[in-house]
Amino acid sequence: MSDSIFTFTEDIIYVRKEDMIDGPHTPGQPRQTAYEAEGIWTGVTTITAVEAPSQWHHHKDHDSIMYMLNGEIRVDWGVEGERSFTLKPGDFAFFRRGVIHRAQALSRDGLCNFAVVRLGAGETVETVDGPGPNVIDAAH
Repeated sequence: MSDSIFTFTEDIIYVRKEDMIDGPHTPGQPRQTAYEAEGIWTGVTTITAVEAPSQWHHHKDHDSIMYMLNGEIRVDWGVEGERSFTLKPGDFAFFRRGVIHRAQALSRDGLCNFAVVRLGAGETVETVDGPGPNVIDAAH
């Protein structure tokens, strides 16, 4: 038996949808936490920003991996917010810690969700007023 890098109290953790914890939220991106422990955060994000993009934000000390479940979103990023890509069901995306970004739902039916795993420490979400350089790189 090998040791896990995480200190879970059980061999298997099972979280039902109705047992998820509300938050943390960014305007236009409500989240539900499935599991959180030292070094990891997992949950589901819903994109409610349809008419305008969500709030600019970053995950300062977390690398994030997302998997698009349903709907379609555009993610904006870059020093001036000049870069973007579109995620559709079945797509994965990796966000390096500290990258400022925002998202907007392109699906008008109100179904726009993705699963997220974040590896890191501290607060998982920090909002900012606008785009800019990676906050980790800018600090050095």
